[in-house]
Amino acid sequence: MSSIRLLLKDWLPPALVRTVRNLRGKGIRFEGNYKTWEEAAALCSGYDDVSILDKVLEATLKVKRGEAVFERDSVILDEIQYSWPVTAALMWAAARNNGNLHVLDFGGSLGSSYFQNRKFLTNLKAVTWNVVEQAHFVKKGKEICRR
Repeated sequence: MSSIRLLLKDWLPPALVRTVRNLRGKGIRFEGNYKTWEEAAALCSGYDDVSILDKVLEATLKVKRGEAVFERDSVILDEIQYSWPVTAALMWAAARNNGNLHVLDFGGSLGSSYFQNRKFLTNLKAVTWNVVEQAHFVKKGKEICRR
């Protein structure tokens, strides 16, 4: 944040700061004059950038091969950071379904949540883990499942 904005934020009444924020709009803002979505998209980068997939793939393969313990968003971590409510919900669902677990993981990258929880899944009767993701992630995910 610029020093002027910090100064104004410190000196202006909170009600005024809140009003200005509300007038500007919260969250993500889109600006510019573009004739088409394609024109604007050509000038941007985002999660669909192939370099992101490359980083995620490299980290995921290290986890899959046992060279790394855990990855999240392409970052290799020294220990698994469990989401205990998610793990408990998975186990509860499997218990209610006679040891069978079927997961539909929206935005699941290349299976990060699966790899995060796989030690709890190994003794279940049957596990299917399906990921809904961008097309280039799905294509790469199918390739690495065959390896």
